[in-house]
Amino acid sequence: MAPAGRPSPALEGTPAPTSPVYFSGVMGGLDAAPLPSGWRHHAHMAYPVDLPERRRVRLDYALGWFRIRKIPVVAEQVQADTYLACGLLSETLKHMVDAFIPDYLIERLEDTIEHRVVTGYYPRLTLGPYQRFASKGGFLVHYASTGAQGLVPDGDWMTP
Repeated sequence: MAPAGRPSPALEGTPAPTSPVYFSGVMGGLDAAPLPSGWRHHAHMAYPVDLPERRRVRLDYALGWFRIRKIPVVAEQVQADTYLACGLLSETLKHMVDAFIPDYLIERLEDTIEHRVVTGYYPRLTLGPYQRFASKGGFLVHYASTGAQGLVPDGDWMTP
């Protein structure tokens, strides 16, 4: 993959498409997807996290925690997700008092996760029996203009 902000060498010299192109945001690097500017007009990305301007407030607490402890942020989403997971586990364990039973831990987590305010990259989190993913939706986004880095949702948050 090309460094953030630089077009992919694999697409250099390839003519821009004339019809819509859909690609994975996770595999493409989300905000740093290395698309040449000519491709951006027809590009639509599956975006499984909240939009950058909407998630900023939910990330401030974790980023502040890293800054105070002088922890360098080298992989923001990975570090924010880890901070979120550790926070969820810590809060759930505090409410369990002394009943440390694995099934009860999962039940408590399922009951409390959707009421959490600090959810990092995700607009909402929910869990239920036999569910392995707390965030179950995403956006389909396109670029604001050919030269811009801004992302514009094609609609509301979608949940399959």
